[in-house]
Amino acid sequence: MAQEKSEPGQGRDNRTHRRRSVLWPAKLVVGKHRVACQIWNLSLGGARVRVDLPLKEGTKITLAVAERGDIPARVAWTKGESLGVTFEVSEDHIRTMFRDRLHILGLDEEPEV
Repeated sequence: MAQEKSEPGQGRDNRTHRRRSVLWPAKLVVGKHRVACQIWNLSLGGARVRVDLPLKEGTKITLAVAERGDIPARVAWTKGESLGVTFEVSEDHIRTMFRDRLHILGLDEEPEV
């Protein structure tokens, strides 16, 4: 299977989950601040988010997805207005949140390693 490109700021791609492009509005919550953002891609383990808020790697956030719920996460990398976030909940939790979309996103089955 061909390896996906590395995200900006990453030396090599060490993802363990299949990632799919989406364009979903969401809110990024940091402390008491709620900022509009867009989810650009999604996997069972994280997402790429566009937001007009400078954040440092390691910052704890919550990704609030309309009609889906809140996902506790941590900033894994930043580049300009893009953030890579790692979810701090189980894959099963993400599967449950997006259960009606998993087959559309191609996330219902993980590739064999």
